[in-house]
Amino acid sequence: MLWIVAEISEMSVRKGHCYLSLVEKLPGNSAPVCEMKGIVWATKFERIHTIFQKATGNDLRSGSVILFQASVRFDVKWGLSLIVEDIEPKYTIGLLQQERDKTIAALREEGIFNNNRLLPFPLVPQRIAAISARDSRGYEDFINKLETNSKGYKFQVDLYPSLLQGEKAAGEMVDRLIRIFNNKEKYDLVVIVRGGGGAIDLNCFNDYRLSRAVARFPIPVLTGIGHTTNKSVIDEVAHADAITPTDAADFILEKTANFELGLDQMMEGIKDAFESGMAAEALRLNELSSEIRSSVEQRLQHENYYVEGSAAQIRNFSMNTLNHARSNLGVAVRELTYKTQQKIIRGEMLLQEKFKVLHSLPQGLLKMAGLKLSRQEGIIQTLDPVNVLKRGFSITLHNGKAIKSAESVQPGAVLKTILYEGTIESEVKGK
Repeated sequence: MLWIVAEISEMSVRKGHCYLSLVEKLPGNSAPVCEMKGIVWATKFERIHTIFQKATGNDLRSGSVILFQASVRFDVKWGLSLIVEDIEPKYTIGLLQQERDKTIAALREEGIFNNNRLLPFPLVPQRIAAISARDSRGYEDFINKLETNSKGYKFQVDLYPSLLQGEKAAGEMVDRLIRIFNNKEKYDLVVIVRGGGGAIDLNCFNDYRLSRAVARFPIPVLTGIGHTTNKSVIDEVAHADAITPTDAADFILEKTANFELGLDQMMEGIKDAFESGMAAEALRLNELSSEIRSSVEQRLQHENYYVEGSAAQIRNFSMNTLNHARSNLGVAVRELTYKTQQKIIRGEMLLQEKFKVLHSLPQGLLKMAGLKLSRQEGIIQTLDPVNVLKRGFSITLHNGKAIKSAESVQPGAVLKTILYEGTIESEVKGK
C-alpha cells in the first residue's frame, strides 16, 4: 500500500464505481509529466467521497489535488492501475492553505496588501459594478435585497458576468476588473458575489493575480462569496467583506442609511443652530432697540432744552431790539418835531420881518407876497413828519437808522417800520 499525491484530471462514476485519470504536474507547468488510471470500487467510494466532502466542503472532482492510499494492480486487458483504498483530505486543505498563505506573503512583500482597504468608502454607493455569474443564485439574492429595500433607495448595478470557480475563473475575473477599470468614472463600488461553495470551489479567490488586481484597484471592492469559515485572500485585501451576497447588500444599505441619518442630523443641527442664532439676534436686536430708544429720548430731551433756551434767547433779543428801536424812534420823532417847530418859529420870525418890509411895498406886491407865504406855510405843514405819516407814508429803520437804499440790508435782517399809528417788525427774505 502506497500513499500517493496526484491531481484528478478526469473522473467518472459508473455503477457506483469511480474511475479516475490521475496526473502529476510540475510547479508552474500545466502539462502533466506522468499519467495513470485509478479506480475506487463502490464498496469504498461512498465512504471516501463522504470523508473528502465533509473536510473540504466539495465533492471529488476534476482539478482536485489529493493524497490517497492505493495498491497497484496489473490487468492483461486493462493494464496498470491504482486501486484507491483511502484518502487524506487534510493534505488537500493544507495545499489550498499553503497557496493562500503564499499569495498573502507576496502581496505583503509588495506593500499593496492594504491598498484597497485604505481607500475612502463612498458616502452613497449607488453606482455599482458587480462581478458574478449571470445565473448565480447569490447574485439574484444580492439584487433582490437592493431592489426591495424598505427605504426605497435606488441603485444602478451593472453586471460583468464571469466564471466563479475552476481554473479559468480567476483569469476571467481579472479581465472583468480590467473592463471596469476602463470605465471607473462610472462607478462608486465594485462587488464580487457568489452563492457559497467549498474550499476547492473558492480556491480561485486565493489566486495571486486576482488578489493583486483587487488590492490595487482604485475603487473600493466589496466581497460576498458565501463562505462561513476561513476568508479567501480577496476577502482579506478587499475594502470590506461580507459572508453572503445578501450580507453584502445589507452592508451597502447600511452605509446609505448612515449617510441619510448623518444628513438628517446635520440638517437638524443646522436648524437648531439657525434657531439659536435667530433667538440670540432677536435678543440682541431688542437690546439694541432699547439702547437706541433711550439714546433718542436723551437726544430729544437735550435738543428740547437747547430749543427752549434758544427760543428764550431769541425772545429776549427781539424784545431788546424792539425796545431799542422804539426808543430810537421816539428820539427821532421828538428830534423831528423839535426841528419842525424850530423851522416854524424861524419861518414866523422871517415872515414878520418880511411883513415889515412889505408894508413899504405897493399893495399888489403885498398881496402876492401874502399868497406866496400862504403856499410856503402849506408846504411846511405838508412836510411835517406827523402829517407825512398820517398820509400813509412810513419810516423803515435797521439797527435804529433809517433805510435809504435796499443795498444797505441783507436777507435775514430784522427791520422796524414806523406808521402813523404803531410800528411793524419784519424780516428781509430777499431782494
